[in-house]
Amino acid sequence: MDRDAGIITLGENGIVSTWTRSAGNKWQWAKILDASAGRSDDEPGCLAFGRDRIAISYPRTGVKVWLFIKGTWLPQRSILRQNVTAIKFVEEGEALIGGTTDGVLWYCQVPNGTLRAYSFMKSKVYALDVDPRGSHALAAQMGGRSHLVSITQDDQKGKVEQVYAAKDPDIENDAAYDFGALFASRGQRLLFGMTRGCIMVWDRKTGDIVHGFSHGEDHTIQAVSCFDGSQAADGHIITGTRQGHLTWFSQPPG
Repeated sequence: MDRDAGIITLGENGIVSTWTRSAGNKWQWAKILDASAGRSDDEPGCLAFGRDRIAISYPRTGVKVWLFIKGTWLPQRSILRQNVTAIKFVEEGEALIGGTTDGVLWYCQVPNGTLRAYSFMKSKVYALDVDPRGSHALAAQMGGRSHLVSITQDDQKGKVEQVYAAKDPDIENDAAYDFGALFASRGQRLLFGMTRGCIMVWDRKTGDIVHGFSHGEDHTIQAVSCFDGSQAADGHIITGTRQGHLTWFSQPPG
């Protein structure tokens, strides 16, 4: 949530809720909306949140959008694109990008835009991230590949500018890609994949692995979050493992 005010979650039952931190460092739960109301035959897939808007994908019926207007979350016109597996707000919440099971990266303004296909890739897009400038998306795909795609509104939109995939057979055979792909170090580095308990850090321009965050070979990293920092605070990376460990790292050198 904005300014680290809390966490927004989507449950398997379709309930969208928040966890906010109050005085005394206590956490308080609150329900926002029931996204599955009237949709018992279509389970929610993934969530995107931005300021005053929420988007949730449904495999069969598309992407549902809500706007927070005068104290109420009001449903808007749905984006009728099936099999969406990842979504992200862009352009300060004025548009959505999404990825699908068949490898399509699409764009649509909200709430009343036209759905446009930006790029066609060969496998399922299961995670998306957007760089700090909002000019490029990072699309993580099944099979251990991630694509850097331009999402600027010009002749370059949809252009794949770099592909990240392990070239060393030993790394490729041992690697897992549970947490998707993320920008780090103000967009100059990428976090994508792990091998033997070590997160691989990639150079954005060259597409090479240049650094790593080791957790020990017995650990499987399932979740990663990046904070680039501000004038008042240094940037950091937090990881979560299947074994229940949370680890804090400094941002990789840029």
